[in-house]
Amino acid sequence: MTIKRKLDRSEYERWPNSAWNAFVDLIAIEDYEHLTPLQRVASLAFWYDSEVQNGGHLQYFENSAGRRAEQTISALDQLGLPAQRRILAEAVDARCSMSRSRINTVEEYVAIAEAAEFAQFDRAYYECKPTIPECLEKFLEANFAEFIELA
Repeated sequence: MTIKRKLDRSEYERWPNSAWNAFVDLIAIEDYEHLTPLQRVASLAFWYDSEVQNGGHLQYFENSAGRRAEQTISALDQLGLPAQRRILAEAVDARCSMSRSRINTVEEYVAIAEAAEFAQFDRAYYECKPTIPECLEKFLEANFAEFIELA
């Protein structure tokens, strides 16, 4: 069974942006395992962007979204985002070459964040055009029925 968000057709016609909110709600809230393959692509890209925008690649790797980095690289490929794909692949390689274990305390996180070990990847990511949200908007338009059901 495909999980979708339901929108009232008249609400959507009055406010087309309601589809974006429903889309984000779906890909951000639903369990990854319950999403369709297309929904997973959107979810992986969304979480990558959200984590990096909020706290850089360090936050992405330390939070649960980073556990799906290899799948996210594939998703970025499918979305036609070669710059973000390259940056994440290089950041994954850098992360894998680090000998430290996962961060356990806030103080440890702050110290590592201040060392800016992923700064080059963060800077490159912030310069990327088109952005992931811009691409996801087009992805939603192209695959609307995969995410939204108008009632």
